Amino acid sequence: MVTIITEERFLSQARKHTEQFLYLKEKFPKDKSFKKIGRIACTLKSLYRRDKVYAVRQLNYLEKAQLSFSEEQHALIVQLIELLQKLILHKKLNRDDS
Repeated sequence: MVTIITEERFLSQARKHTEQFLYLKEKFPKDKSFKKIGRIACTLKSLYRRDKVYAVRQLNYLEKAQLSFSEEQHALIVQLIELLQKLILHKKLNRDDS
């Protein structure tokens, strides 16, 4: 079994990114389009155990959304994308074919 990212590391990074999102949400309270990203940031923890398809959907949404943000918000979205890419690669390499 190939380990790209362990569950503990994924959960700790997901928690860190969720906290960063909450901080930026308070910093930019009038940015309604950024609040939609919160749906993804707050559900990251459940993606490790779910099917790869859900992570791919979240990744596609973030890739489209990152173009509309700048600086701090964009940096958070890029970090979320990198985390999801690691998760998807981990799931691809560790298929459960049973």
